[in-house]
Parts: sequence; C-alpha cells; structure tokens
Amino acid sequence: MVNFGIAKYFQVVISSAEIGFEKPALGIFQKALGMADCLPEQAVMIGDRLDNDIKPAKRLGMKTVRVMRGFGQYCPVTSENEQADATLSCLTELVDFLSDWEEK
Repeated sequence: MVNFGIAKYFQVVISSAEIGFEKPALGIFQKALGMADCLPEQAVMIGDRLDNDIKPAKRLGMKTVRVMRGFGQYCPVTSENEQADATLSCLTELVDFLSDWEEK
C-alpha cells in the first residue's frame, strides 16, 4: 500500500491468520469494522473475488469495489448480491478511485 500511495486511505489492515476468521466469514469483516470504529455503510471493501470479498461485504452493508484481476476476473456476476458498487480493471486505477471517493 505504501508503494502505491494509498496507505492513507486505510485505517485497518488485518490478516485472517492474526484474528482467527477467514473470508467469507462475516467475522473478519466485523472485526475490521470494530477495529476501525466504523459502521458498515462508512466502509468500502476492495477485492477481486465475488464469493470472498463482494458478497459478504455487501451482506453487511459495506460499499464494494471489485478489481478485475487473478482468477476472480473470470467469475461472472450471477445475482444482485454479487454486483459491486464499482469495478476497476486493474489495481493501478485504485489510486484515482480512492482520491475521487475521498472528495465525495
């Protein structure tokens, strides 16, 4: 994150190995929200997988951004609960996206 210039946008970065929950378990998302003292509607989940990232975050009411990379880019959206609020074609677009999002 530091190399991309986006660290300032993140209050919490956690690892499933550190907290005992693995995605898509809601516990990992709830733990991150608690650590950030943040309501779900104030948070954004950025991920590449519909099953592990987008669906559970949306279930909690978080905003979602799908980055089309890795295996996840080949998985089609099959329902409304898999539809991200925004989609980026690559990680390099994340800097501009976060900057624009911050201004809103």
